[in-house]
Amino acid sequence: MLEHISAVHQGVSINIEYDEHVYKPGSLTSTLCDIMEVKQGDRVIDVGCGTGYIGIIASLLGASEIIGIDPVPEALKWTQHNARLNNISNLTVKLGGALDPVTYEEADLILSLPPQMPYPTNFNPWRYGGPDGTDVIMRIIRQARSILNKKGARLYLIHTALANPAKIRNSLSASGFRWEIVKTVEKELDHSDLNSLAPGLTDYLLELMHKGMAEIVEHAGSYYYPVWFYRAEVL
Repeated sequence: MLEHISAVHQGVSINIEYDEHVYKPGSLTSTLCDIMEVKQGDRVIDVGCGTGYIGIIASLLGASEIIGIDPVPEALKWTQHNARLNNISNLTVKLGGALDPVTYEEADLILSLPPQMPYPTNFNPWRYGGPDGTDVIMRIIRQARSILNKKGARLYLIHTALANPAKIRNSLSASGFRWEIVKTVEKELDHSDLNSLAPGLTDYLLELMHKGMAEIVEHAGSYYYPVWFYRAEVL
């Protein structure tokens, strides 16, 4: 079934079409497009491009070139479709996970909402991030540092508190990034939604919390977790 999204971010308008074979843009995607800084002439990489939403906004905000990467072939088709729909001609796509297809490239800006839901086994390629949720994020941070090889080059990374916060922050610092949290949103831990994704997922997340590998808080009988938007800059 074909679905549509129309929105405005930082003064530019976007129209997106997609179906059930691609990851649906949600509130986190929208928030990133509202806060990310794209400089005129930036060379941009959109990691996990999905519908192409983030990369298209980057182009409309003045990026000179965008590369969209996704491990799902249908996502690349929708990204190309939506680029045409928005009259974008400077966006190309590559099939692969994390930054694997572009490790030889250089860029000014990398944008990513990686899969990062923790679980013992891979239950969903759009969501799964490894046993502690950090597998894909850690790969992106390591690869990004070699691609962002100029002073002032930036990485915008969306990271949920379910995926080992201390490990991710230590990795950003150790990789030579100066990072800051530019936005925090709070999400509710929806038991029925989580357990429909994978059996016992809620209990697994609470187990990670007790081990100090996830940050979850309880308010009035409900559980919540923060989602952080990092801006990491090369020193």
